[in-house]
Order: sequence, then structure tokens, then C-alpha cells
Amino acid sequence: MPITAYIRNPLTDLTGMMLTNQFMSPCSRLEEKTVNCYEAYGADKGSVNCKDLVEDLYECVTRTKERARALEMIFERERQVKNGQIQYADGPKHDAYQPPLSPL
Repeated sequence: MPITAYIRNPLTDLTGMMLTNQFMSPCSRLEEKTVNCYEAYGADKGSVNCKDLVEDLYECVTRTKERARALEMIFERERQVKNGQIQYADGPKHDAYQPPLSPL
């Protein structure tokens, strides 16, 4: 929970939104649902009843599963190349870029 839930003064009122995901974040709706769940159940019961929402919010913010999945795909691709199952395509020839012709 953010510190603004425990300490309330003008400084926390001004800077409280900087510690959330409510401004231009893809996780803003999920954070709103999590906060509403905690408001409904309180801090003690909320930690049990809102556990799924908290885990989903954590995954949305940190993207640990997404990064692990991408890393696993990279390792699999390198393993296939190492075993000779697939090959990387040859690169372009040196100085192969041809600029487009001007319409003049």
C-alpha cells in the first residue's frame, strides 16, 4: 500500500498521484479495481480476498512473465540454430542500399 494511506498531509496530497499508475498507464483500470477491492474489504481481509487482483496488478506493472516468455523464446531459437535445425538468413550485400530516384 502507498504511504499516503498511513500518513496524510498536504505534501502527500500533492505527490500522491506520482506513486500510482493512474496517469497514462495500461495498468490504471486494474489498479482501480484493486484499490476498490481493498476499500470494500479493508486491509486485513483485502490481502486475502483481493490476492488475485494484486497478483495481476504486479504482473501488469513488472511484466515478469512476459519477459521470461520472451527470453525463453530467444533461448529456444539459439538452441535450434546451434543444433542446425534452422539457419539465420544471409544479410544484405555490402552497399546494397539504393536510394529512391527523385521525381524531378
